[in-house]
Amino acid sequence: MNEIIKLLDAHPGISLEEMATMLGIPACEVAKSIDTLRSDKIYMGEKAVINWDKLEDGNHVCAFIDVQVQPKLGMGFDEVARKMSQIPAVECCYLMSGGYDISIKMKGKSFQEIALFVARNLSAIEGVLSTTTHFVLKRYKDDGILMDSSEKDDRGNISL
Repeated sequence: MNEIIKLLDAHPGISLEEMATMLGIPACEVAKSIDTLRSDKIYMGEKAVINWDKLEDGNHVCAFIDVQVQPKLGMGFDEVARKMSQIPAVECCYLMSGGYDISIKMKGKSFQEIALFVARNLSAIEGVLSTTTHFVLKRYKDDGILMDSSEKDDRGNISL
C-alpha cells in the first residue's frame, strides 16, 4: 500500500495500468487499494498545478494570510479553524507554530478582493485577534513543479 501512496504522490494522474506495471501487480489490485485509501481518507484525490501567470486574463492573485486567534476553552483553535476551512474561498487552512496560529491560502481576482475578504469574512470570525496578508508576486516552484524551467540560472558561472 505504501508503494501505491508513493506513486500517487510522485505522479498525480498516473493510470492504473502504469501503476500496475511499475509495481508488478494486476490493475484490479491497484484499483482496490486506491478505493481503500479513498474510503480511509488517506488518498484525498489529485490536483492539477496550473501556471496562472501564463493565462491571458491575468486575474489570479494568491495570498497567504497569517491569523492570530484567541483559543477557546476546551476547543483550542479547532472551532475557529473549522469555520475558516468551511469558507469556499479558503483553499488551505493550517494550524502553525511560531508567531501566528493559523495560516490560510486563498486565491482571488484582485488584491482588493482578497483584502475585502479578510476584512469582511476572516476578521469577523469570533476569536480572530489579527491578520497579516502576504500576496504572492511570482511563483518559482509550486507543489514541487518548477513554474518556468526555461529560464537559465547563471549565478554559479564565473567568467574570467
